[in-house]
Amino acid sequence: MPPMPATSAAAIAPSLDWFASAAGARLLACEAPGLHELGSRCVGSRALVLCGSRAAGFDVALEGPRAALSVGFEARSGALAGPLRAGIDGLPFCRESFGLILAWHLPAQAAFERFDFAEAAELLQPEGELVLVGLNGLSAWRLHWQRYGLLPLSVNRMRQRAQAAGFELRAVRGLGPRWPWSLGTEPAPAVLQSTTLCASLLMQLKRRRPGMTPLPARRALAAARLGAP
Repeated sequence: MPPMPATSAAAIAPSLDWFASAAGARLLACEAPGLHELGSRCVGSRALVLCGSRAAGFDVALEGPRAALSVGFEARSGALAGPLRAGIDGLPFCRESFGLILAWHLPAQAAFERFDFAEAAELLQPEGELVLVGLNGLSAWRLHWQRYGLLPLSVNRMRQRAQAAGFELRAVRGLGPRWPWSLGTEPAPAVLQSTTLCASLLMQLKRRRPGMTPLPARRALAAARLGAP
């Protein structure tokens, strides 16, 4: 029996990707302004955007000189693709390449369990940030995406994995609208607010690297007068 031809990711029916649906696209459009504002405040000149799928709605413009490299997850191949192709557990970049890593609904994919937080920490520049955006399991939006095999963001589990890799949790916020039926033909603006019933959750993590901490001037002078080394 002849082998079956390989099926490209582009041939996957859009109905299999919730983020390519009308509801998914509206949610991404609501979230993008909030992520744009957040990304413009981060240090560093380059950002890596890891998207939950190859849907066209994963588009966020970052201000200033920041250059963003965006790759999307392909559910069938279990890999990241776009300007480059890579495994989710092996990103081909040098140390301290990015000031911001944004995992935009990548945690919704089961393959995110292979994501290496320690590797992400190595890729970040000093004081760089890792931002995780995932679906809120307590939101009414779950009625739309739960049958597509997506997973909600588990804040406690992600916190434990991130802290084990040396990240510090800075904030957990809500992102996007609370009610899917409140959206009209035009997307509502993103609102970073309490996590109650919001469509998505946002975890903001910072990589703290230990280094030399200079003594305050007065303390150093006192130590010198006492003959301390």
